[in-house]
Amino acid sequence: MPKKSEFILKDSPPELIEAAGVEPKGRAYAESQASKPGAARVGELLLGTKLACIAITDDEEDTLKKVGKANPWHIEALEMITGSEEEAHKPLTHILDAHFGLQCDEILNISGFSGGHPIDTQGYIAHNDEIVVVAFRCTTSATDWMTNLATASSAWEIDEDLEQGHSGYCSCLFDRCRKIDPDKPAVHTGFYNNIIKVVPRLEEHVNPLLAKDQPPRTLYVVGHSLGAGISTMATIYFLEHFPWKDEDMPHKLVNVSAGTPRAVKKAMGERVDNQLKELRPLDKAKICRVVMNEDVVATVPPMALGYVHVGKLVLLTEDGQVLIGPKQDDSHILEDDELRALCEANPELTTVMEEEKKKAEAAELEGNKSLMERAKTKYEQRMDLIPRPLREHCPDYYLKPLVKLYEHVHDGPGEGDGGDGSTVSISVANLPVELSFEDEERREGGQDCYNYGPMLCNK
Repeated sequence: MPKKSEFILKDSPPELIEAAGVEPKGRAYAESQASKPGAARVGELLLGTKLACIAITDDEEDTLKKVGKANPWHIEALEMITGSEEEAHKPLTHILDAHFGLQCDEILNISGFSGGHPIDTQGYIAHNDEIVVVAFRCTTSATDWMTNLATASSAWEIDEDLEQGHSGYCSCLFDRCRKIDPDKPAVHTGFYNNIIKVVPRLEEHVNPLLAKDQPPRTLYVVGHSLGAGISTMATIYFLEHFPWKDEDMPHKLVNVSAGTPRAVKKAMGERVDNQLKELRPLDKAKICRVVMNEDVVATVPPMALGYVHVGKLVLLTEDGQVLIGPKQDDSHILEDDELRALCEANPELTTVMEEEKKKAEAAELEGNKSLMERAKTKYEQRMDLIPRPLREHCPDYYLKPLVKLYEHVHDGPGEGDGGDGSTVSISVANLPVELSFEDEERREGGQDCYNYGPMLCNK
């Protein structure tokens, strides 16, 4: 995947945009743009990603230890979030309370078969006076992989299917019957049947908290990998079952998904995008699809089968930049030979691009300075052996650039505006290894409560 300087963006040098001859799409993250209604905001992106990452654990004994034997990146991510190995292995209810100030309403664990469809969904529902969280766990089991790799689709008939508890015994044959109604909205059968089993829990715990007489809250629907796909289904459900456009509706909806597989067919994607377009000026709903560079999971199911993504792409590039809404096609990404040809044809562009290259190299060098000054850990050495498209699906790889962006925007770790009036805080203990807290005397009991905001720590 190219670096930020190789994209044709709205904030690319004017000389490059003119020479490329295409309409620029997307831009590097900027607070001036983030303040607009419906825009992606780093506080929301980071908080949502963290809330998705902790869904890997629960209150059962040694859950994280068991998962971490084959998937050590989950332990790495939770250590970044909680500040220590000891805290990372504590029960989910403790982590939610101590690090996010959230009360856990239910830990989700639904498995089995329904209507012939495999069901395997874990996660949690939690809330406080400012936010409600619905989080879904990533891929951890064989059944999860069956869901991930399945390509069948089913018609979105959520109210009818809730009554029977599944999408129908033959719903996965929907694609073969598309001649009957080619415009009928359709979604991924596996993700859809999982959310059908979760909706009753949402109605029990979430719906009362989003009543119009409740204090204003932001509903965060989050997930990573498989959980990201299911979070897309949950977000569509919430979009269609709450009166977000009503003037007396005080709440808003934010979906943050990391490493999201495609979950809907074209007609459904257009329907969701139209709903978001109506709500964007009101700043009432947004879908932020975070993708780390070459993460392979974001490329399945293939577009050739009619699947599409929904929402705003937030791309974390190879050089650690965060791009909002870039277009990932050949006309908007310049290979080295293409850039050289443009510079040869436009001599004035050469100087401009040399300056851009120097800036990018300096920023990348500064970002990797601490890493270069120390030996790689065993974990980092192990990760280097994993092919990039798989390695970049790991949750800690998603956290690091978002933490760095947040720190840059807010001039260092500490409190900041989550973009919705709530306080989001990033403790230094949550930063990557190369940015870890140096003053050990300020750490207490395995937790770093330095500059914690009220939303993340009750102390």
